[in-house]
Amino acid sequence: MNHPSLVPWPRHVALSGHVPVPEGLRVRLDPAAGLTTAVSRWFAAELRLVGVVTGTGALPVTVVIEPRAVAHLPEPDGVEPGPRPADERYVLTIGTGDDARPTVELVAAAPEGVVRGLATLVQLAADTPGTLPVGHVEDGPRFRWRGLSLDVVRHRFGADEIRAVVDLLARYRMRVLHLHLTDSQAWRLGSRRRRALGSGDDPLSPDALAGLVRYAADRGIVVLPEADLPGHAAAALAAYPDLGGPAPHPLLGHLDLARPDTPAFVADVVRDLAEASPSSFVHVGGDEPFGMRADDYDAFAAHLVDAVHATGRRAVVWQEAVRGGALTPDDVLQYWIGAENRLDTAAIKRQVPESMHPFVDRAAELFAIAPQDVPAAVRADVPILVSSNDTLYLDRPYAEPAEEPEAEARRARVGMPGYPSKTLSQMYDVDPAALPELDGARLAGIEAAVWCESVESFDDLAFLLLPRLAGVAEHAWGVGTTWTEHHERLARHRPRWRAAGWGAAYWPARAAGRDRGDDR
Repeated sequence: MNHPSLVPWPRHVALSGHVPVPEGLRVRLDPAAGLTTAVSRWFAAELRLVGVVTGTGALPVTVVIEPRAVAHLPEPDGVEPGPRPADERYVLTIGTGDDARPTVELVAAAPEGVVRGLATLVQLAADTPGTLPVGHVEDGPRFRWRGLSLDVVRHRFGADEIRAVVDLLARYRMRVLHLHLTDSQAWRLGSRRRRALGSGDDPLSPDALAGLVRYAADRGIVVLPEADLPGHAAAALAAYPDLGGPAPHPLLGHLDLARPDTPAFVADVVRDLAEASPSSFVHVGGDEPFGMRADDYDAFAAHLVDAVHATGRRAVVWQEAVRGGALTPDDVLQYWIGAENRLDTAAIKRQVPESMHPFVDRAAELFAIAPQDVPAAVRADVPILVSSNDTLYLDRPYAEPAEEPEAEARRARVGMPGYPSKTLSQMYDVDPAALPELDGARLAGIEAAVWCESVESFDDLAFLLLPRLAGVAEHAWGVGTTWTEHHERLARHRPRWRAAGWGAAYWPARAAGRDRGDDR
């Protein structure tokens, strides 16, 4: 190989030659650094996954927290999603000691930078087992907010499966796991205030969610739970029918702010969300208000934002909610309806049951007025979180045949049929932060999304996420390279995916012959 298979590619890499590693690696943490033992355990587990034996008689990795040592690196753009500013910049130096053994020093500005640097070290250790490259890596993110929105409603992933997603995000130096917890199909946000919610839906209890938040924090990941209001409300209305009126179709049901109990319900849900995560943000959804009159929706969107502000938090909403006029420059608008979205309603109706046709018609109406949303946010100086479904929705079908027959059968089944398929290069070669429709926008960051209507198992999720999530991570962390160069590095990650339980990841057949030789 000509260069290390680091993904995302760091800001500055100067590595040449290799030094043998005697038996394994261990982390020697500086107690003054404020790092938890969980970080050490996570690092050891990650090394074991790539075949590196850990132990006390091998190579120490010296960790130093010193903000001045990384001050020369650019500060990231965007909005901080966590409860406090997190500096993820780091410098990783690998040398040769007097005893001809490697010396490894990781200097970071904060604990989050340590985790990012350790993730890079794991990738370097995996590249050439038994050795480490000599030199240094100086690195820091392009955007503070680098996320994945995971739909845990349409497929009810368990806590262990969600933790596996957290680990994947940490490997690729991501920052946010946005959990879509409520929708028409189920309500998975456990509530002590509204115990009727989620009955029979296998909700994530407040305690389970708190455990997940802690697990993620040890890996530098912020968990952002979302309750999607006022649309996508069938599950909420099943528990509390008085919150909304009759709808022509279950998917067109919505909460009605004029109902006496609705404001109290909204306040309870917002408090549940605020208590579930230490993030300074609360995500209250706001997308696809099918069946609502425009003025009713605008009033509800403003009410949602005001309810979030009443808790002392900042609001994140899907792009339609800018129409409520209540967002401030401290909030975040999540842009998702990409410029390519011109729904062929006739074609979609041929693919879905007749009962879904009203839903398709309402979607077409929504998409027709969506181009006004980003300009409205720009005028109000509201930062934009880029999640354009043109390039960042990872449930889009793959255009190229898969390498293995089982994967090819999965390709025919998994993914949203309403989205035209795209190749991996078509998805990677577009910088989400440079989309023309974002001209003049203040960007919060980049967040991919995966919706799970077609997902039947964790392997289906692996198939949709990988390898595309790694490309999203590269754009969000840095500026990306060429698809060919990115693909060459990523091919060497495939054994690591298998070792970590992500072996069902998609890989295109056209690349199979070329990539097998590097598959180590």
